[in-house]
Amino acid sequence: MRLITVGLTPHRQEFLVPTWELMRCHEVIILEEPPDPYFPKVIKGEISIETYLEKIESGFPEYTRLNLEFLQKLYKEGKSICQVEPYLERWLIIREMLDSGVPREEVEKIRELSEVYQSEHETFGKLLDYYAAMQGPFDSLVQKIKDFARADAKRLALRDKMRAKEIISLIRRLPNKTIYVEAGYIHLKLIYYLAKVKKNLFCLKVENLLLKALKARGFNGVLPSPGDGLTSYYLFGGKHRNISEDLLAARSIVYIKLIEKEELSPTPEEPFPHLKNELFWRLFVWQLSYEECKTLDKFIRLLTTQKAREMAQRLFPDAYKKAASRLADKVAL
Repeated sequence: MRLITVGLTPHRQEFLVPTWELMRCHEVIILEEPPDPYFPKVIKGEISIETYLEKIESGFPEYTRLNLEFLQKLYKEGKSICQVEPYLERWLIIREMLDSGVPREEVEKIRELSEVYQSEHETFGKLLDYYAAMQGPFDSLVQKIKDFARADAKRLALRDKMRAKEIISLIRRLPNKTIYVEAGYIHLKLIYYLAKVKKNLFCLKVENLLLKALKARGFNGVLPSPGDGLTSYYLFGGKHRNISEDLLAARSIVYIKLIEKEELSPTPEEPFPHLKNELFWRLFVWQLSYEECKTLDKFIRLLTTQKAREMAQRLFPDAYKKAASRLADKVAL
């Protein structure tokens, strides 16, 4: 029975090498991207990577550039590479229609687009509510981020269901081909939907590169960010964690202020710079109670990332020292 491997990974430079190792072992690579008309041209070398980056306006240009260079090599080796993300593909169509002046009511009536439109409309509305609440009290902000996480969980489930359906269709059209499926590490429902229909069609293997990186550095099991934990809480019905959603929400609010936002490049000295940074602040906020998060938010909400970190260390020195100690004991990055 042929092998279908799903690689769950953060889309960051530090996870490219293990991702490439998995890709190279398969005949077909399915990327987690909506189809782009210029993608086949850049993979074949008909247009430059720089030209492609300008066209797509990548948020992480160095990650995208390095990955494209490797994908070009795979193409020359005879690998088939395609982009499959039907949810985002439909959302791009919706945006183009709206930008061209098509009334929202008309877009919403189109059967192939309505479900995605409604999902994005609801999720974006909750996100705007969250931003508006940043001018108000912490308790209101907690409620708004929970509302957003619920909507985001529904959106993730829809994305994964749609993508699984299209991947299964592609698998049926590619008999006897080993296939690698790229997926962000939070797309766990994709595994669920693929597993439901695999039967005798294929052998499904899951490679969680984030968990592997954590285990290699002494952390057994997942250490999720509070925001991912909150989204997963709703994604799986709120039954898999013995922790209150209010506390997850409170920790996620302060955590997002403390982590590094810029794209970091790995070095021999620090091969996992993002993971190191995020692990430290996860260990830090995981020690804070709801009221402590509330206190910290009061002082850091309007600060820059660096100033927020300095304030966090000043207000909660014990939590800061414990996070640093545990990271030093468990991780050699």
